[in-house]
Amino acid sequence: MPGYYIHFASCGGHSLKNRSFVLGVEAPDILKKHVKFCGGIEEAHAKYDSLRTSEMPEYCELQARILQKETANSNEGLHYGLSSQPDVKACWFGLSETQMANPFYRGYVWHLLTDAIMYRRLDIDAKFQKVLDENQRYTNMDALRNVELRKLHADWDKTNAHVRDTYPELSLPDEVKELGVVQFINEGDLVYVDWPLLKETVDYLRTFDPLNGDMESIIENVLNS
Repeated sequence: MPGYYIHFASCGGHSLKNRSFVLGVEAPDILKKHVKFCGGIEEAHAKYDSLRTSEMPEYCELQARILQKETANSNEGLHYGLSSQPDVKACWFGLSETQMANPFYRGYVWHLLTDAIMYRRLDIDAKFQKVLDENQRYTNMDALRNVELRKLHADWDKTNAHVRDTYPELSLPDEVKELGVVQFINEGDLVYVDWPLLKETVDYLRTFDPLNGDMESIIENVLNS
C-alpha cells in the first residue's frame, strides 16, 4: 500500500502546516499500528491522547472502526473497506457539516482518496494476480506469493527513496519515525510500481487544496480522473 511518504507528498496547498490535518492523514494507517505496537487498545488510546489536538475527535469516536476488520464489499474499518478499495464517499458523506470543515477529518478523507486513485492507476492487484496466474504450475503457491509480496514491499521502500529525493521539503513526523516502519532502498528496478505514473499522480493530487478546498468537488474530480 502507499506509504506515509506518498501520502504526505500528495498533499497540496499549505495543508501539511496544519498539525490536525497531518494527524488525519496518518490516522487510517497509524491508529491500527498503535494497537499493535503499543500493546493493546488501552495503550493505543493513551498514545492517541498524547498526540491529540483540540480539533481532533475523542478516541471513543474512532475505536469501533479501529477494531473492525477491513474487508471487501464493506465500508467498515479505518479504510471504509479495503485500503485498495476505500469507500471515500461513505466516509465523507457520513460526516456532519462541522466535521466536514474539521482539518483532522479532511486529512482522513484525503488519505482514503489518495489510496483510491493510487491503487486504481497503478493496478497493482491485477499485476500481482497475473504473476500468480502465469505460474499455476508452481508446486508451492504460498511460497511464490510470499516471494512476490517481498518484491512489492521492496518496491514501496524503493518508492520511499524516490519520493524523498523528489520532494526534499518533506519530512516524517516523529510519531511516524518512532514506528520504524518507513524504510528506504536506494537502488534496484521497480517490479510492481510504475514510478513515472506514481509521480504523475502525486503531482496531480498536489494541485488540490484538501484543507480549504471544496472537498465534494475534489472527490468527484479525483475519483473520475
